[in-house]
Formats: sequence, structure tokens, C-alpha cells
Amino acid sequence: MHKIEHIMQLDIDYIKSFSEMETCHEGVLFYNKEMPTYYDANHAHIWKKIGNPDLFLTNIKKYYQAKSLIPRLYLYNVEENRSCIEALEINGFQYESFTDDVQCWNGEYSPLSHNPAIQIERVTATNMEEALAVEMSISTFGEPALIKKAFEQTYRSPHFTYYLLKLDGIACCTANIFISGNQGRIESVATLESYRGRGLIGYILQHIQQESVKQGLEYLWILPINEQVAKVYDKANFKSVGKVESIHAFTEGKSIKQIRQDS
Repeated sequence: MHKIEHIMQLDIDYIKSFSEMETCHEGVLFYNKEMPTYYDANHAHIWKKIGNPDLFLTNIKKYYQAKSLIPRLYLYNVEENRSCIEALEINGFQYESFTDDVQCWNGEYSPLSHNPAIQIERVTATNMEEALAVEMSISTFGEPALIKKAFEQTYRSPHFTYYLLKLDGIACCTANIFISGNQGRIESVATLESYRGRGLIGYILQHIQQESVKQGLEYLWILPINEQVAKVYDKANFKSVGKVESIHAFTEGKSIKQIRQDS
């Protein structure tokens, strides 16, 4: 299960690219006061055993409230932290449970028929607005204004590379790769609704796989948000290497599951 440790570290590196970070004894605290509603940027990630749950949760609330942010945290190492989970409601937190699949490319390419109508480009200043329009159309990514702000921040980072797929010259699919050390992680896979069901994701994923080989990456990860998406990635030879259990806790606002359902 050492690969799971790799993806957890990559997750921290990924969030650091668009958030401020402070460490604590139990894990790390991410925040971005310029984007308070960007959930990924404003969470504590906790994986060590918590000795005093009530004190810990009180401190988490104080920390984020002092920054005018909603206290939110992801709690891993679920079995060892049962006492903290039991203390969440008493301390004013709602929570939800997740069991997320972790997929890693096995190094093989899926056979794809040649389609001269497909063109895949690296996103630059020339086609940035086209790529952004695709991402802003995906409600699961958040509010369009928030997507734009997050895009502009990560696009400037040397750790991110964005790609745009066009079909007959029309921009309809995007994805990006985040690279840290010898690992890469594919993010923000998006297809315009009217172009879904045509297998276009397979082409852009394979393009990124090829680019990862050129860069000598040892691992190429992807994290599906549900089983249906996992099956799509499996067809592109992203295979499950394990599952990560977590608790998402928050004091107000929508849960992650509600956000996904509303979209």
C-alpha cells in the first residue's frame, strides 16, 4: 500500500500550489482567503491520531473562523480516530463519509481509432479562453467565477499543464496534469455536455499518458469522483490500486455530496 502514501503526499503538494499551508501536529491546514468558497483550498487534512478530540476541534474552528473561513476538515486514518468522529456533532460539525478509489496508469495504451477530426493542443494564451469556457460549463467544478479564478492561478504554476481537445475545430474537452517530483496527477477532466458519450476523454487521457512518458514520470494518478467515472478511466488503463477512507466535516454550508448532486 506504499502507493497510497505516494498519492497522499501528491495531494498535499497539489493543494499547496493554490493555497497557503500551515502544519500542525495532526496534519496540515490549508487556506486561501482570496477564494473562501473554493472548498479544496480551505480544508484541514488530518491523518495522525488525535489525542484530545474536543480541544482539537475547538482549535480547528478558531483557526478558520479567525480567517473568516468556514471550518472544514478531511479526517483520514478513520479507525484510529473514531473518538474524534464521535465528537464532531457535539462540537458543531456535520460530517459525511467517503471511500474513494485511487487509480494509477499501468503503462499500457488502449487502442484508439485514428480520428483526423480530433486535435489536441497545449493550452496557451492563444486558446486559453476556449479551454476556460469548457471548464466553466461544468457545474461540479463550482461557480463559473470561482472556476475562472482558480484556473488563472493554477495555469500560471509551472507544476500544471493544461490540454484542450477540439473536434472539427470546436473546443469540447479539457484536462490538466499536475506534476511534483516523479509523480503526475490528472485533474479537471471536462467535456461539454453535448459532446459526451463519444469517447473523447480517452483521446485526451492518452495524450497526457504519452506526455508523462516523455517526462519520465514514475506514477500517473487519477482520482474518480464516482464508480461511473472510474469505469471510464479504467478503459484508459487507469487501474485501482486501493481505496482511501475519509470523513469530511464542516460547520456550515453544503456537503461535498450535496454539491455533486446539485450539479
